[in-house]
Amino acid sequence: MPTLQVVHGRIVDLRRYTNVHLYYGHRPFGPTDRYELWIKPHGSAERKFTINTRTMPARRGHEVSLIATAHLVPQVLGLANWTAIDGVNYARTRTDALPLLRVGDFVVLSAAFLATAILYGASGMVLFVPAAVAHLLAAGLGRALVRTRRAAQVDQAIDAEAQRMSRPPQTLQ
Repeated sequence: MPTLQVVHGRIVDLRRYTNVHLYYGHRPFGPTDRYELWIKPHGSAERKFTINTRTMPARRGHEVSLIATAHLVPQVLGLANWTAIDGVNYARTRTDALPLLRVGDFVVLSAAFLATAILYGASGMVLFVPAAVAHLLAAGLGRALVRTRRAAQVDQAIDAEAQRMSRPPQTLQ
């Protein structure tokens, strides 16, 4: 899993966008919200972050810490609002989570069905059913474990940031 980084600063601008999906059969089925926020860290340039969520416990002018991945385009996984003493772990939020089963799983299953039918005939089709169930269970369970571990990492990062913020500033003597 990628490492996490903390970006601390004041929200300069915060905008909410609602995307309405008009086409039947496209995911997600309902409208989705997206927040674009600009954060000004102390002593550096403003940075833009995009968060696909319905939960935003901060407003313009609030002092926040974002927990994000260390990718080139970081994915925000948590937000701690120090002005309102509130926060959210986006890795744990059920409304924003990716599904445990994905389209690629069913593409793999259809290819596996064809392969077992060609290689083993009728017995391959019978053996495919328990193998398909086992594959779907393993994929879902694996993604659930990864999601739970990531949520725990974000909780630890938020706790560490809270401890860092609660320390009194050190003076030079």
